[in-house]
Amino acid sequence: MSDLNFDVSVKNLPSFRVDAMRGDSAFQVIIDARDLRRLRSSLVEMGRIARQGRHSILILDEPQISNDRLFVEWQGIQTLFQPDILESMTLYIRRQGDMNEILGCPLTDRDDDAIEEVVKHARERSIRPSRGSSEASFDILRVMLVHWLRKTGPMTSKDLSLETGFSYPTIARTLEELEPHLRRHSDRRVELQSFPKEAWLKLVAQIEKVRGSRGYTDRSGRPRAPEMLLDRLKENNLRNLCNNAVAVGGTFGARHYLPSIDLIGNPRLDLVMDAHSGQGHRPIAIDTLIHKLDPALKPAKRGEPFQVVVHTLYRQKSFFTEANDGTLYADEVECLLDLHEARLEQQALEFLEKLTPRKNS
Repeated sequence: MSDLNFDVSVKNLPSFRVDAMRGDSAFQVIIDARDLRRLRSSLVEMGRIARQGRHSILILDEPQISNDRLFVEWQGIQTLFQPDILESMTLYIRRQGDMNEILGCPLTDRDDDAIEEVVKHARERSIRPSRGSSEASFDILRVMLVHWLRKTGPMTSKDLSLETGFSYPTIARTLEELEPHLRRHSDRRVELQSFPKEAWLKLVAQIEKVRGSRGYTDRSGRPRAPEMLLDRLKENNLRNLCNNAVAVGGTFGARHYLPSIDLIGNPRLDLVMDAHSGQGHRPIAIDTLIHKLDPALKPAKRGEPFQVVVHTLYRQKSFFTEANDGTLYADEVECLLDLHEARLEQQALEFLEKLTPRKNS
């Protein structure tokens, strides 16, 4: 939507910025809201914006607070502002799979049409952490390894920029670091010609930080087997909620690419979430996904075993593959990282050796 401006500072409100502005409409987004204090503070700030004569719209995307509780909070601000200010305030509640709730001032058609784009911008900004040069190089390395394992041929710097989301200078620095393992073509395209072991070991040493991994455990004493959780993920209602943004990795993914791999059982279910949801849909929130899989799953504490691990993929292209039954699998490199993270080092070595392209093949 061309008339939207993002991350706009508000006149006469020092240090306060809204997520988007369109004309006299100001949009602020709270993602996965669970803190009532933050909600109340945002409502007060949006009321101050409404006092300036603007339409103030606070969007709660996938709130972890019940609608009943939100209604009570909305009623509570009625005593804080004059009626003319309240008439310029809107609380917009979005929950995937449910009807949106709109409290306060109705939205114009144009503002309603802007909601999706505003939330997408806010969610992408919140889930993408600031990436240092080393983390950027790891993302670029992973993409180049996917192309190498799949034997897709050489790429341009523009291809890498589109697939990773990083700038040309960042890509150039990474390619320089990988120079001993590169084959450069006369048309400036590049590809890996050998496995960059040193860069890979650096990546493996920082797996959890680079991938934003989050582990979940079941303390009930009767945890569901990973196979049961995978079957739950494959059910149509949950698959539809995932909007092609969640893929299976780990041992399940490794068997998808290499059925002969020497694995006994599945220690856990590894899932890879595409933060950018390449299909253009809003991805399911991680907490919502975990609750749908099994309400007994809770964030694991240090030292606890994981039943499920969710890794976040921040790059622009996911490289997910689809099996005959419609199940999405994370790419080979993500599955390889999952094996390392699960301490299945021998299986990780076998997986890499079997998938490594042979010379003259």
